[in-house]
Amino acid sequence: SLFQHWKHDKTKVLFFSGGKDSFLTIRALVKQYFKDDQTSSNSSLFGLVLLTTFDSSSRMIAHQNVHIENVVRQCKHLNISLLGVPMHRASKEPYVNKIRKALDVIKKDISTNNSSGGDISALVFGDLHLDHIKSWRDEQLGTLGYDLEYPLWKANYNDLMMDLEASSVPCALSAVTVDSSNGISVGDMFNREFSETVTRKGIDGFGEQGEFHSLAQVWEVSRQKALGIPDSSS
Repeated sequence: SLFQHWKHDKTKVLFFSGGKDSFLTIRALVKQYFKDDQTSSNSSLFGLVLLTTFDSSSRMIAHQNVHIENVVRQCKHLNISLLGVPMHRASKEPYVNKIRKALDVIKKDISTNNSSGGDISALVFGDLHLDHIKSWRDEQLGTLGYDLEYPLWKANYNDLMMDLEASSVPCALSAVTVDSSNGISVGDMFNREFSETVTRKGIDGFGEQGEFHSLAQVWEVSRQKALGIPDSSS
């Protein structure tokens, strides 16, 4: 019943892009889940729903250059619930209002399927170290009344890379914004060698400044391996 939001009193909602940072955030939540499972009562465990916004016309996820169907494929393989939120270009409705409505959909689903009640306990983000983005989330999404969590905030890049390597999940570049003279192309595999190479060129090793984006191909390994589920819990 890992992360099944209709079986827990608390549900966390992860803003999910399908890329490596979002994927590593899921793994961080898995670690937290099983740590709580061993040290606390079941009341501290939580469900998880992924929330992904995408363009209503192109069906593409902004910046990532990833089609929403790829995220659907990820979630089916990982067996984690997903709410896709189509964003209409012509709409003048504020982003935060759209997110509020999406969260209301999740809350309604929880109340309908969880006989003991339950609610959203936190909004979760995979940001690494960009203060201005975190500040915007804190100021804007903080108005929605939920706790905001950043499991990877200020994490050491080597630790993140080790966790990605432990998952054996290949991550392919889906979008590149830096000049082609840097030798970075869509389709390149993000790994330790790649990260070290771009770092030597003065590019953030995880593309945190938007230099590149990726797609975590979780379907290439088992669900248990991808998520980092302990053997005793399989």
